[in-house]
Amino acid sequence: MEEYPDSALHMLQTIEPQQLSTQADRAYYALLMTQARDKNYIVQTDDSLIQIAIPYYDSIGEVAMQAKAHYYKGCIYRDANLCGEAVLEYLTAIPLAKKAKNQKLLGLIYNHAGYLYYLQDLVEEADSIYQLAEQLAIQRNDTSLWADALTFQGKINIEKGIAYYSVAEKKLLKAFNMTSTPHYKHIQANVAASLSSLYSHMKQKEKAIRYAKLNISLREDTTRCYRAFLLLGDAYFKIGKYDSATIYINKSLLTTGYGTKASAYMRLAEIAQIQGDLEKSLTLTDKYTLYLDSLHAAQQSNDILNAEKKVAEQQYTNTLSYDKHKQFILITASAILIFIIIIGCIILNKHRQKAHDLEQNQLQLKQEQQELQERYLQVRNKLKKKDIVITTLQQEINLQQADEKKKQQLQQELNAFQQERNALAKEVFEHSKIAAKMERIIASYKACDKSDERLSEEDWKCLIVETDMRWNKVITRLSTQYKLSKIERHLCCLFLTDFPIANLAYLIQLTRSTIYRKEKEIKKKISCPSDISKLRDFLEIY
Repeated sequence: MEEYPDSALHMLQTIEPQQLSTQADRAYYALLMTQARDKNYIVQTDDSLIQIAIPYYDSIGEVAMQAKAHYYKGCIYRDANLCGEAVLEYLTAIPLAKKAKNQKLLGLIYNHAGYLYYLQDLVEEADSIYQLAEQLAIQRNDTSLWADALTFQGKINIEKGIAYYSVAEKKLLKAFNMTSTPHYKHIQANVAASLSSLYSHMKQKEKAIRYAKLNISLREDTTRCYRAFLLLGDAYFKIGKYDSATIYINKSLLTTGYGTKASAYMRLAEIAQIQGDLEKSLTLTDKYTLYLDSLHAAQQSNDILNAEKKVAEQQYTNTLSYDKHKQFILITASAILIFIIIIGCIILNKHRQKAHDLEQNQLQLKQEQQELQERYLQVRNKLKKKDIVITTLQQEINLQQADEKKKQQLQQELNAFQQERNALAKEVFEHSKIAAKMERIIASYKACDKSDERLSEEDWKCLIVETDMRWNKVITRLSTQYKLSKIERHLCCLFLTDFPIANLAYLIQLTRSTIYRKEKEIKKKISCPSDISKLRDFLEIY
């Protein structure tokens, strides 16, 4: 059926329906035959065959077959130009196709339903359906469905007016590019037609003619592409080539479509008026009015809206039926619930005890956090004092002129203070809130491959402050001298922590390879000597 629908139809035609003894076989045959005819582009307007399948599949609740049966019944009503009945079947089939997880069928339903809405000038509803079709096409990588959805969204945007022309062009060109192979020839013809219409509205006449010609050349039967003839004739009309316009517009009059005929007679009337033949222009205008009235009379938008209402009412009825069934279940469940409550009370006491234990643990954790914060403040104060001592000692060394021995003694004291200062700076960072948060994020990724926490802008600012405190304002100095970007500053901070490279990816949301690449870029930017292999080594020296 999918690969060779013509062979499927031939095989089904060799079967005598009278030979099928069971209701299941008759229903299946009816569905397959309707499907095969549809796939072979045979116009079907009689629903007697599919009516064998629908009651059977509805009665047994086989959703996959229900969805197909209602869809193909909708296709029959579409061929019979019964838009309201067709949409009713499509809307019935949509939840069934979703339940059956048949995304291919769901895409077909969206496409056909959207076209009927568009045909009846219900453009907002059509646009919503084609957006759903586009999402589904992207998920399934279905080029045909995607291109159709983009094409009709483009048409809808053309109808919205000048402000939406750029959106329409973007969507249509995307559809045109993705259907450039011979396999999508028919779809690309439709896209070319829409592009011609768009460029005609945008007064880009050369493009309008080019795409109109392409539209005709892509059609398999170039003698019956009436809408394409009208499109090319219209493009010639807009550049003042009235003879060429008349030839192609007259070809389009062979159609049976009221809309095409009305548009053709309107253009021919305008050409006659321009050429000074007012009597002919009035005659053609009368014909235009006649076919326009016929077109409005054939509109079935109210039928579609009534179909939507019927589906909504049916869903409401189903909900009521479901609620009655639910009441019975609730009465039965109440008895079970009483028994569960008794058991629950016993379990609850155990849980209360656990909750009490958890509360105690949380209080203890809070106390430990307070102690940690106090320790952080104490160590930070010590660090500040140590910095003052180091600064004073450095000044004293600088003032020493002649006494080299005194200088060396002071330098030794300075080195000892510097080592103590470095140890204190490291301890300050380890006791900071930002370090604790970073450790939580890393631990969460290692345990669950994700984390609910992220480093915010405020966290990064804190990290820069802590890093500058520990490493003699290295980030601020580097950033000022080399104009480092935000992400470069953040990476420099992370390289100066004691976390391995593999863990840095969790903190900055970059892949390991990207981090290595960024490291090379930073080294080059800050003129890091080639004999220093790691950025951290240079940062420590700096």
